[in-house]
Amino acid sequence: MSAKRILIVDDNRSLVTAAQRILQKAGFEAMTACDGSEGLTKARAEKPDLVILDIVMPGLDGYDVCRALHKDPATADIPVLMLTVKGQANSPSGAREKIDGFDAGAVDFVSKPVKAKELVDRVNALLWLA
Repeated sequence: MSAKRILIVDDNRSLVTAAQRILQKAGFEAMTACDGSEGLTKARAEKPDLVILDIVMPGLDGYDVCRALHKDPATADIPVLMLTVKGQANSPSGAREKIDGFDAGAVDFVSKPVKAKELVDRVNALLWLA
């Protein structure tokens, strides 16, 4: 059986590299994109099993990318995990940001920073549910 393919979309290169290493070590094939437009293009071309998506990025933000993925029949079934500094519990706007993420089509929402084990566990859970 081939490795599940994960697309990580974030403009923070160090986070992308760290997440890619964590996921590869856990046995996944991890692809990357450094902004929303590139992420949308790669998702459409590569059809990953899961997309990990930041919200705050130049150009298309994560909400826009998530909505676009879910409007396109070719990518509508790809689960999206939002991984972002937005939506933190101690932030007054955190609940609204999470709701906006779910309204855009995300299936899970994780605040940065995230521990490696939690990231892998959430990815495994989402792939199991898909």
